[in-house]
Amino acid sequence: MSILLLLLGIAVVFWSIVEAFWTIIWVVGDSAPITSHFTTFTWRAFRTVFSNKSHRILSLAGPLILFFTVLLWLLLLWLGWTLIFYADLSSIASTRSDIAPDFTDVSWYVAYCLFTIGNGDFTPTEASWQVLSSLVGLNGMLMITLSVTYFLQVVSAVVNERSFASQVTSVGSTPEEFVLKFWNGRDFKAIELQLSSLSQQLATLNEQLLAFPILHYYHAKSTNKSPGVAIAILNDALLLLEHGVEKKLLPTQAYLSAARESVNSFLQTLQSAFIHKAPEAPPHPSLCKLREGGVPTVPEQVFHQKVSDDREHRKLIFGLVRNNARKWPS
Repeated sequence: MSILLLLLGIAVVFWSIVEAFWTIIWVVGDSAPITSHFTTFTWRAFRTVFSNKSHRILSLAGPLILFFTVLLWLLLLWLGWTLIFYADLSSIASTRSDIAPDFTDVSWYVAYCLFTIGNGDFTPTEASWQVLSSLVGLNGMLMITLSVTYFLQVVSAVVNERSFASQVTSVGSTPEEFVLKFWNGRDFKAIELQLSSLSQQLATLNEQLLAFPILHYYHAKSTNKSPGVAIAILNDALLLLEHGVEKKLLPTQAYLSAARESVNSFLQTLQSAFIHKAPEAPPHPSLCKLREGGVPTVPEQVFHQKVSDDREHRKLIFGLVRNNARKWPS
């Protein structure tokens, strides 16, 4: 028996299970190390190969990354168990000949144990290998069941992500348009219900992003369903309300605070997807458009100072928009 192959096989099996369980079950805001780097590398490869205008092709990235991530776990599991059985060539025997199995035969045996193909070309030779063969089958069924569950949960979260984006962009395609939609000529009380709904939906989305960082690589073909664009619109709309509009016109502070906290929580999920700040800040939202709509505003210089104080947050959102292969909504 080769102790080196045995230890290597055990290590690969152990880490493949850790990668899957870490990513699927352990909700800590990021994927396992190999998985997170693999998904990020694959997305960046898509972005490099295909131009930013190829949104239809980029929309395939998310499903393909999800599929190949699960395939990576299964391949690691298959390799690990194969190394364990290959460490001792007497672990299995052919039922059709007396020829000793080679690496291909061992791989084939492990595959049909993992995926319950049920072929009987080979059989374990001793009780210990029979037990291990049963563990391989159990391991395979558990991994496949978890993977199917993971697929369904990610798809459900993608639907929620795009629903949130649509809810924001359907109100306005720019921050100024979003704010003006709720101006009734007297105040912004009408926006409270919308902010409450968006805060709740974004809070749910934040938890899903912590559970499934792979959501950051699901690219929407339509700008209206892009979460990066939606966050940019909502963040700058909140800036316009909080610092650009006269205080007496504002909605109840609790609604503004809840929406602001939800946006900040969303930004904290970007680290797991290796989404970084843009080198420069995006254009400032415009008070001129609000004045043209009849909204009393603070002096331009005061507002620009407040926007500058939020510069780092806006640079991070700009990085998110660029990661989504979109332009800043202005």
